[in-house]
Amino acid sequence: MTELHFEIDVRAPLEQVFALVTNLRAYDTWLPGSTAFHGTTTISNGPIRVGTTYVEPGPFAVRHGRVIELLPPTHVAFEQPMTLRPGFFGVVGIHLACDLTQAVDFVRVRRSLDLSFHGPVKLARAVIIRLFKDENERTLEALKTFAERHVQGS
Repeated sequence: MTELHFEIDVRAPLEQVFALVTNLRAYDTWLPGSTAFHGTTTISNGPIRVGTTYVEPGPFAVRHGRVIELLPPTHVAFEQPMTLRPGFFGVVGIHLACDLTQAVDFVRVRRSLDLSFHGPVKLARAVIIRLFKDENERTLEALKTFAERHVQGS
């Protein structure tokens, strides 16, 4: 298992930042697509809650995600195994947790990933870890930029 940790400070209200992180249907408003991220689709009906499912298709893999923990406004966790294409390349198991902590004038956002590699994909582990690092850093920067530009009440 590989653990990755990322954090960023966002100058926006806690509830606003949490809403951005948990509203899967609105990711495209603040997170532009990339080589790795093509959007979140096929989101189950109803409000986002424990058990909500979604799909994140990409050029080389597809993630079938599920919300597994939700404690507003400070914690959300997802399980989203990523099946490579073609399928015989294997699966990257992904457990992603996002924790928000209110400070005096900012919110600290911490993303923690646990990655497990199953099948031939193990041979590309180092490359895949680098891609995950790049994508998570990009995601946090996009979150910060959007939240700070769209602070509610400003």
